[in-house]
Amino acid sequence: FTIAGNPIDTYSIVVPADTDPETSNLYYAAEELQKYVRTAAGYTLEIDFGEQSGNNAICFYAVDEESALGKQLGIEGYIYEVADGQLNIYGTRRGNMYAVYDILEEYLGIRFYSGACTFLYKTRTADIPEGVYLERVPTLEMRMVQQSFGSDTAEEYFFPRKLNSSTLWAYTDVRHGTLTGVHYIFSHSFGYQWQMYSGPAAPEGTVNPLTYRFENGDTSRNGLTWNPCFTDDEIYEQLFEGLVLICRMLFEEWDNHYNKDTSTMAFSANDTDGLLDTFCKCADCSAIYATDGVAGASVYIANRAAVDIQEYYPGMRIECGAYDHTIPQTIFPNENIIFFFWGNGCNNHFLGSGACGDNVSYLGRNNTYDEQALKAWGDICEQTGAQLWFYYHPVTYHYLLTPCPNIINIYYDFQYLINDCNVTGIFYEGGGAMYNFEELKAYLASRILYDPDMPEEEFFGHMKEYLYMQYGNGYEELYQYILMQNEAGDRAGCFNNNYDRPRQMYDFAYIDEHYE
Repeated sequence: FTIAGNPIDTYSIVVPADTDPETSNLYYAAEELQKYVRTAAGYTLEIDFGEQSGNNAICFYAVDEESALGKQLGIEGYIYEVADGQLNIYGTRRGNMYAVYDILEEYLGIRFYSGACTFLYKTRTADIPEGVYLERVPTLEMRMVQQSFGSDTAEEYFFPRKLNSSTLWAYTDVRHGTLTGVHYIFSHSFGYQWQMYSGPAAPEGTVNPLTYRFENGDTSRNGLTWNPCFTDDEIYEQLFEGLVLICRMLFEEWDNHYNKDTSTMAFSANDTDGLLDTFCKCADCSAIYATDGVAGASVYIANRAAVDIQEYYPGMRIECGAYDHTIPQTIFPNENIIFFFWGNGCNNHFLGSGACGDNVSYLGRNNTYDEQALKAWGDICEQTGAQLWFYYHPVTYHYLLTPCPNIINIYYDFQYLINDCNVTGIFYEGGGAMYNFEELKAYLASRILYDPDMPEEEFFGHMKEYLYMQYGNGYEELYQYILMQNEAGDRAGCFNNNYDRPRQMYDFAYIDEHYE
């Protein structure tokens, strides 16, 4: 391993003299580089504070987020360059860490496929050449791939894959660069806020009294059976009190790190599994539904919280969402709102393709209206200063031996959401890690979320490379098998992968004709 032709054993890593090893993400990035260079090349780079000990140096620089360069790079951007044999890395809050992972992937051939599988190509030699210069600022503000890897693999998968939003609350610390997005509760929150509001006072001397209150609160209003009246002042005050108390629990008792403008809390409807008959039917709520749908009612109550929470946590944004995709007519999200567009009508046809036409799934849904609604919501959010995030449901939910044939959809769906609909955050709902190609789907999703401008052939190249690294020389046949699955799905029409059966998802005759 060489840099500008110089052997790696002539280098040391240099971090600023005032770097705190316990709290600095820059130092964590330096340690990650040290660890993986040792794995790949068998040499342990020294980490120096302020001045280099070797003949050559890999220098990390902490860029102030308020400086001109910091505003250019944002909280995740970075620059790396090789000049006069020295590798310089400039990053903001998470930038140095992302720069390291990019260097490891691009030059040392390391692949972070899952929490259980980190692969290293036998490249034999690697050089970062003189004159290299790369600047990168991620397009999406929020990138989340939920997969069954668990919090214990965050350092081997979550951060190397450059994901930045999670319910892994233990990793909101500054050493890991903190996170962007919701703390603890993703999307369906009203049940949790009622649980906190209704909880009893802790006995005197309890170490974490808010945690006690939360753990002993009423849990009967969770799940698929309850949602509040969106227009009742008393219910709002109860839920908002629960929200504030949960924030205090997270930031004071659980050591979550609060960041102005990047920390988010959900104030949003409970999960209804897409059904609308659990919502309040009072006159005031019904009046909102008539013009703005359940989505408008969700925004109505969240707008109140987004204003009121500023007294307690300035800069905090409130996340709300809806399975109802009605385009609002009178109620619009304010600048501190993140509206989550939950799901799409068809999991077979690419979003934006127009391929659904008048066809519908078993539940009577398709993408035709959703495509219009997504664009309208994107325009509205851009005008009001709110943000539009998308909750993507690609996972094979039930029929594990007949996976949902939608691996290829990930590329085209994400392109449409980001480039055509002003979506600034995507949550990918993953599933079991150990069946079919769910890990592959999650990996590809993380790739496109971080680099949505990648060309089509690069996306398919990542797919082939993954199959080769996981399965060896049979990867070409597996790649053809995936294409066959996709084609068999395309011939089946519209479907929803969390409801429909394999008979609705596949043209079995096509598989029968091409299986051999």
